[in-house]
Amino acid sequence: QKQFVVVDMLRPSLLLVYLSLCAAVAVMWPRSVVRGNVRMGLFDGLAAAFANDQSLGERENAGLSREKTKRTITWVSPTGKEKRSVVVAGQRLKDIARASGIPVKYDCQEGSCKTCEAIIGKARGKICVASAPDKDITIKYGLRN
Repeated sequence: QKQFVVVDMLRPSLLLVYLSLCAAVAVMWPRSVVRGNVRMGLFDGLAAAFANDQSLGERENAGLSREKTKRTITWVSPTGKEKRSVVVAGQRLKDIARASGIPVKYDCQEGSCKTCEAIIGKARGKICVASAPDKDITIKYGLRN
């Protein structure tokens, strides 16, 4: 019977602790909208740090002294289908082909096997080692399929 007396004495105090915790959580619970402003929670103070600054004016070049001239490469498949890529002179043709979705086969990756051989402009070349020239060109690939 002593056990029941202790439990009966603790029951009101446990209820009081539970109710005070519920009240504290209800007061501190974040509200989704306060005075019409949307609140996101913990990082609300950083919102101004990432806001756009209208006093900066128009967006300009990112520090380059002059804009690089863009060239067009026209890729022609063995079936005659054409696809165009806009590039900057000096980019590797292998990277341009991969980014443009051109299915070029490679074996050696160093230009000795001729698997990726193509007609670049008017001359034969290997796509795995060649770079984009500073002019618009046509590349006929898939010669060794």
